[in-house]
Amino acid sequence: MTDDLPSHESGSTISKAFRTLPLFDDPFLQIQAMNLEVVDAFLMEQEAGLLDEYIAEERTPLETATFVSALSQMWMFGLYELLRTWRQRARDVRRWAKEFRETPPAEEEARLAAQRREVEERSVGPDGSGDLYWPPYETAARDPKLAETLRRAVAKTERLFRRIEALRMSLAKHEMPGIKGSFAMAPGYARIDLASGSLYWQVVLSGDEIDIVSRRGIADDCRGLVASDTASILPEAIQEKLRQFPDFSYGVKRIAVALDDGTTYKGVYVAWVTDVLAVEGQRGVPFDPSRVVDASADPIPKAKGA
Repeated sequence: MTDDLPSHESGSTISKAFRTLPLFDDPFLQIQAMNLEVVDAFLMEQEAGLLDEYIAEERTPLETATFVSALSQMWMFGLYELLRTWRQRARDVRRWAKEFRETPPAEEEARLAAQRREVEERSVGPDGSGDLYWPPYETAARDPKLAETLRRAVAKTERLFRRIEALRMSLAKHEMPGIKGSFAMAPGYARIDLASGSLYWQVVLSGDEIDIVSRRGIADDCRGLVASDTASILPEAIQEKLRQFPDFSYGVKRIAVALDDGTTYKGVYVAWVTDVLAVEGQRGVPFDPSRVVDASADPIPKAKGA
């Protein structure tokens, strides 16, 4: 069955792509990913039919569009929850790994035993069900590389998750992202992509910024996770420093950086304090982000008389 499901150019399906992420050996996370994959395949058929009807009738076929819109929203909600759950679990394991590294050697075994009991107490089910969730904590304690692998994996999903998060705020809460009590623009109203039949939404982010989010585009981004890398990810210490800087636009900061060899760059745009998007005046990113050792805010100077 899965061989017939939609694949990205990399040859990956949604569930295969998610299984490349650490902690996705959990069978219940895999079931959620498979559910998304199955519904995605069904939706692609429905989207193609919607487009055919739209072209044939030269107007929006309301019954079909309503069905595709409803299912598309539910699919987005399911994807959001899967990513949110995985990211939270990754953060929990990383937090534990940090705490364990600060534990005196003489207390390590007792600390491990206490953490295992705590994980088992959080596991609802028959005796031994906690064994499913304990291994990552033990591995993180024994192998510091897992914590770094988790950090980079979460970072490479950051932009994807934040787009879905902003859309969910509009669809589910009818609010603009990050503005409690605000009213989103036409929440739930979608348009038909004339290239694929997939629905897309316009999400007002802040000020006059608008993101156009396509369900098909998000699905393709999920499939593309298998081929994406973490080369643009900044060191964790630099990420923490960036949190204090003002935003240049929604989720984006404009900074200046210094590398370990003393080289500096201004006009560096970073998304969600994690990865470098572009450098002003440069084609591509002319440096290795992992070599950044310092950063400062770099606002665009105001024009004289402004």
